[in-house]
Parts: sequence; C-alpha cells; structure tokens
Amino acid sequence: MALTLAEFLLLPSVRQARPEVAVPPARLGATVRWVHSSEIYEIGPLLSAGDLLLTTGLGLAGVDAGARRHWVRELAAQRVSAVAMELGRSLPDLPGEILDEATRHGLPLYVLRQVVPFIRISEEANGAILHADAPRLRLADQVVHEVHAALAAGGGTPAVVSCAAAVTGGPAALVTRSGQVVAAAGLRDQRATERLLRRPAASSPVRIWDVDWGSVLLGPGPGCDLPGLRVLAARLASVAAVAVGQSGTGTPGDLAAPLLADLLADAVPGVRELLVRAGLARFHPSPDARVLGIAASAPDPRQVLATWAHVASTHDLELLADRVRGEAVGLVAVPAAPDRPDPAGWLASVLPAAGAVTTVGPEVPVADAGRSLREAHDALPVATLLGRGTAVTRDLTLLRLLGRLDDRALALLVDDALSPLLAWDAAHGSDLVQTLAVLLRHGGGRTRTADALHVQRQSLYLRLARIEALLGRPVDDPTSHEHLVVATSARALLDARAGQQRSRHRRLGG
Repeated sequence: MALTLAEFLLLPSVRQARPEVAVPPARLGATVRWVHSSEIYEIGPLLSAGDLLLTTGLGLAGVDAGARRHWVRELAAQRVSAVAMELGRSLPDLPGEILDEATRHGLPLYVLRQVVPFIRISEEANGAILHADAPRLRLADQVVHEVHAALAAGGGTPAVVSCAAAVTGGPAALVTRSGQVVAAAGLRDQRATERLLRRPAASSPVRIWDVDWGSVLLGPGPGCDLPGLRVLAARLASVAAVAVGQSGTGTPGDLAAPLLADLLADAVPGVRELLVRAGLARFHPSPDARVLGIAASAPDPRQVLATWAHVASTHDLELLADRVRGEAVGLVAVPAAPDRPDPAGWLASVLPAAGAVTTVGPEVPVADAGRSLREAHDALPVATLLGRGTAVTRDLTLLRLLGRLDDRALALLVDDALSPLLAWDAAHGSDLVQTLAVLLRHGGGRTRTADALHVQRQSLYLRLARIEALLGRPVDDPTSHEHLVVATSARALLDARAGQQRSRHRRLGG
C-alpha cells in the first residue's frame, strides 16, 4: 500500500534486473500492496488486489497455450498490480498467448532481462513497504487507543471522530448509509461538512452484524498523509461499529434522528437494517404490534416530543421520536388489543390536539414503518394549512390530492358545483356552503351535523331545504355525493390559502 508501481521499478534490485514493459499499466501511481515470488501454476487465487508477482514462468513451461491464458485471466481477476517475468531459465521468450491475454485483460506485464535473485527484490520492496507503513500504523494505534479510552469514559460515538480529528488535524465524520451525520469534528461550517460528504480523502464502511450501517469519513490534515488516512479509516470503522452498537437514543442526531431521516428519504434498504438500527435506537416493537408514523408542526418541537414521550409512557407504547429538519417525527408501536380495532384513530384520540398540528400515518407492520412515516410527514402541510389539530392521514387523502392544484383549478371545481350556494351566501350573509361541508363530513347524519354547527335541528332542516332548492336536487342524492365532497373540500383549501396569504401580508406590514 505504501509503494507505487513507479517506485517499485526504481528500486536498485529491480533496475538491475533490466525490466522492460510488455503491457503498460493504466497508471504508474497504482499501489503495490506486497511483492510475492512464486512458480506454482495455481498462484492466482492466493493473491490479493495490489499484489505484484515475480516469476520465472517455471509453472508455465510444461502447459499448453490455453492453460497459460487461464493463468493470466486468474491473475487479472485478482486485480494484481503487475506481473514481472524473468526470461531465460524457464521461458527463453515471452509466449505470445501470455502477451495477448494480458493485453486483452489490461494486466500490467514486465519482462526481466537480467537474472537477479527474487529474494533480493522481495526483501527490498517489502522492506520499503513496511518501513513506510510503520509510522502510519503507529499513528492508527495511537488514535484507536485514545478512542477506546474515551469510549470507556462514556464518550459515545463523538469520541470516534474527535480523537481522529485531533491527531490528523483534519475533519472527520461518522455518517449513516444515506449520509446523515451522526458525529463530526474538525468541520468549520456546513459547506465544509458537505465537502467532506462529497469527497472524503479516506472512508471505510461501518458494519454491524453484517449490515452496512454507515461509514467513517476522514478529510486531509497536516498530521497524516493519504495512505495513513486510509489505514486509520479502516481501523476506526471497527471501533465505530462497537461505539454505535453501545449507543442509545437521548440526544438529537445520535441514532434516532438519522434513522428517522433515512426513513423519510426512503433510504433504509431492507428490513434487517431497519430492525438493527431501530434496536440500536432502543425501539423494540413486539411482533404483533402495528407501527404508525407520526409528524407534528409546532413552535417548539421539544414540547411535542415530551408530550409524545408522556403518552407512550402512560399507554405502555414503544416510541422512537426526534427532531428532523425542525419538525417532530416519530414511530409508535401500538400492541394489538381488543379495545383498539383502529390503532390510527385510537392514537389520534390520545395525542393532544392543542399546541401543535399532528398527523398520524396508517397502521403497518414494522417492515413498512417508513411508508407510514412518510405518509404522516407528507400530510403535515395540508393539515397545518387547515389547522386540523390531530388528524389521521386517511381523512386527508382527498385534500392532499386537491392540494396539488392551483387556486384557479380549485375555483373551477367550486364554482361548477356550488355557485348557487356561494351566490346566496354572498347576498344574504348565510353559511350554506359550510353547512353542506359539515353534513358531508358527518356522513349525512343530521343530529351530529347540528351538534357540530351548534344549531337546533329545526334550523338545520331549514338550511338543508334551502340548499336543496338552490342545487335542484337532494343533498343525499348518491349521484352527486362525490361531486359535492370534492367541491366543499376544494372550497376549504381555497379559504385556508386565502387566510394564509392575509396572515403573511400582516406579518410583512402590508
């Protein structure tokens, strides 16, 4: 790793062997990880990427052209850095099939014209590799030792990156698979963070129980060169896996917030990773539980999170919640119970309606938790616009669809169905459109509609008679029911948008 192909060719023992290029490498800066010498035909699978092979071709002297081509293909498949073949003792000339196959597969190939003991070349090359790597390995050991000490003192995941940044003098970050930053150090501002996420000098995956959880990212610094950063990133990744595995929730941006952010972005690739990360965040729904996503918009999301925690504690619910981009979002696991045939409706009823606008997603199995969370979050703007308090997303389906239309399209829907009622309300100061909307929302039930409007039933009957006379058909006519529901919903959206616009103008002083 510490020796390039160009540096290898400049070693005194290699220069004495008079190397000539048969198949040039794609770049002379390619890394030589280790130098081996071998004459066995089956050497290919025993080598690793970056290894360089020295051979006299003894194992190839007694085989046919097809076998020699196979030997080259195996070496190319292992991505060795190069093959240096000494001609004369076993092979007086470079076989054409070896040259052809090496060219075909892009395997760098050199011929050595002078006999130099391979032991001399190997000792010189591998000694240079070890000599260059020793300081880097010592630095990596130093950082890992400091991280272990910090973790033992309760430092948590931030200790992984803070120790690295202190020694290298460069930035460091621990990020989830989708790029959510869990811990960072040595970063001046958001631009520096984005730069590290896009182009780290070194990175290494963090795997927990065979799941790709995230990565350690390191940026350049005066205390460590690029090969050293690669060594350090690999060493830190294994320590980070332990740190993440020992972490809990409790602080924004530790584990809960990155997981929720990844679920919102649909960036959790499978159930296994979801379960691992949820478990690490101390969210353990029972096998028969139904999971529901929740989202809230409030002046202070911390109060919402505290309220959710109280509800979860009171009703013995599993809760995973945190702030993501200034909003409170979470997952709630509701155990199956005879008195909860409708978990979403039940949860909406026990969540406080005051102080925040909250949406509750559909009940789903744990595997679909992200979908319920995204449903709740996507419904939040409409619920906020209408000031719905706490609402189940299924009750907002039509409004969310209509919310994609502009004011002109909504106005056309309203005028087409409700223009007689709008004209009457404008001329007489009545509220027939609102009466119709409440009636439709309560399934046509007269008693519940009268209660919701705070009017006597006789007054409601008079209003309904007027509505039917103006529309020219009964309000219970099934052929026009959907038309009226869409129109009254569109009217509610238009009124809400107009109110929002007026409020914005007042805040701006104009």
